[in-house]
Amino acid sequence: MAALALKARPRQWVTKLHRWSGLLLALFLLIAALTGALMAFRWEVDAWLNPELFAVQPGAQHAPQTEIIQQVEARFPDARVGTLVYPVRPDRALRISLMDKHAPAGMGHGMGHGQGGNLQFNQVFVDPYSGHILGQRNTRQISFDRPGLMPFLVRLHFSLWLDQAGVWWMGGVAVVWLLTSFLGLALSWPRAWRRWRQGWRDMLALRTGQGSYKLHYDLHRAASVATLPLMLVLAFTSVYLNLPDLVKPAVGWFSPLSVPPKVEGLPKAEAPISPEQALAAAAHILPDGRVSSLGPDARRGLYNLRVYVPGDVSPSGNHMLALGMADGAPVGLRRTDTGSAGDVLLAWMFPLHSGLAFGVVGQALVLGLGLVLTAVCWTGLVVWWRKQRGERRLAARQREAAAQGGLNPCTARLRTDP
Repeated sequence: MAALALKARPRQWVTKLHRWSGLLLALFLLIAALTGALMAFRWEVDAWLNPELFAVQPGAQHAPQTEIIQQVEARFPDARVGTLVYPVRPDRALRISLMDKHAPAGMGHGMGHGQGGNLQFNQVFVDPYSGHILGQRNTRQISFDRPGLMPFLVRLHFSLWLDQAGVWWMGGVAVVWLLTSFLGLALSWPRAWRRWRQGWRDMLALRTGQGSYKLHYDLHRAASVATLPLMLVLAFTSVYLNLPDLVKPAVGWFSPLSVPPKVEGLPKAEAPISPEQALAAAAHILPDGRVSSLGPDARRGLYNLRVYVPGDVSPSGNHMLALGMADGAPVGLRRTDTGSAGDVLLAWMFPLHSGLAFGVVGQALVLGLGLVLTAVCWTGLVVWWRKQRGERRLAARQREAAAQGGLNPCTARLRTDP
């Protein structure tokens, strides 16, 4: 094995910090790793599990969106349409989130799932060509059937199904994960770190044939060291996605962040423009853009649109556009292509975390990292358990020998590493 750079008492303290911080977050990291791996191809898996909700037969032209909205709100009288998410593929359904009609004004979507309030369903799937409602589901209800599986995993991943408290908790887990990753690197850092053969290659080597404990230890260290740069990206993006108010000031210290335009509510339009007219207005403002979602907000007199422009790192777009319902005039536009370096960095957070920034290759990489992180957590638990059991056995033998006068229990020292 390679000689390690960190020695003596500093190593003992770092080892204790790494061990106990790892034990503190092991269960939560296991949940995040497994659910994150399953979510790497979230919408592809969801569509495969629920073809009756997602699959449509492409037609010659789309049904009027005004009629679709009226039909959905008539079908669910206690709801109002929150957001229409347009399919990228022509054979996919239009996805519509529902809001509680009786909820206070300004109630948000809550982690992107649609804040359903007391509604029985908060997500509807519609054939965009015929306007036929294909089905509905409640993404805020624990369900293990096919329609409810992916929404269940998403909320478990981000918040453990504990709402905002869970979001904060998983953000704290991500902070500890980020810090303990650096502690693990310090423990693995070889003295000859400039030399591949005498340093890093031995860090990645596995000692086979020397017992299960050493093999698990080597697997834990090798997998952690080999994937550390990518794991740090996942950890940091996790911190931002759960605790953005913690990360933004830090990023803003290095690069000033653009202040999003504050869009005030407009007087209620007597004759609001149609969704099609709002899309046409968006095409005039951002001619190279593709609208990925549209949210009619009659209470505030606005259409809120997310637009993808070539060069955006998020497949759903990084441009946010607000249009007045009365005339389609722009009242707010947030774009990152002309923003600061800090704006660009924050725009990368979710696409990096999900792998969507690099398409299928990125999603496959996130899937693999989720499985590797699962293995790292498991091997870490095994190493800790075996070490604890070995220490208890050795302590028992020492006490027995001391009772017989053959050994002073204070003379034996246990090594930190195998």
